[in-house]
Amino acid sequence: MNSLVKNSWSAFDAETAKVYLDGYGHPSERSKVLMASVLTELFGTQQFHLADFGCGNGHLYGFFRQRGLNLRYTGYDFSTSLLQAATEKYPDDDRAVFQEADIQDPEMSGATADIALFSHVLEMLECPGGALAAARRLAPRIMIRFFEPPAPRHDLVELRHMDVGPNEPKVPYLRRSFDSDFYDLLLIKAGCRSVDVHQVDGDKDQVHILNF
Repeated sequence: MNSLVKNSWSAFDAETAKVYLDGYGHPSERSKVLMASVLTELFGTQQFHLADFGCGNGHLYGFFRQRGLNLRYTGYDFSTSLLQAATEKYPDDDRAVFQEADIQDPEMSGATADIALFSHVLEMLECPGGALAAARRLAPRIMIRFFEPPAPRHDLVELRHMDVGPNEPKVPYLRRSFDSDFYDLLLIKAGCRSVDVHQVDGDKDQVHILNF
């Protein structure tokens, strides 16, 4: 994969990459807890394999382990700087594997999993349909955490700029606001039969479970 999106997400300096979304980037803590609660409802105490599409520096693996989840974890990303931070963060953990991959490629290769995850990722991609197809090939369920949930509106893709570290120039990235009709079309094409929607009262974030 060679694109502007990959170049931008690989532009983090080493120190910023280590703390991105774990003290830098202002993630929603309550929807992280919600994801852990939903995973506990689905799998209880049994071990399960989670494929994290757009894993970044692996911050969610550490969070889920802290919440007591019994998981094996494979993180996929096209950001070389964030993946480097992930491998340095968990150097001797045999339950966590990190792999560079084009998560938008429907033919992406990877290990089969019990559930695939997009956490604040699907809205950032050039080809969300290809990403859903790739995840569906690996797992019978998909979890999506939205910071901008689908709604009745015109589908909008904005070109924004983000900080990637002190003294580094800002880089462009995509931010999509899904029209609910377009989202439904993506789900139909992926073969989704139903969607379970979870949300904390007062939060904008939503967690969707796609059932196939």
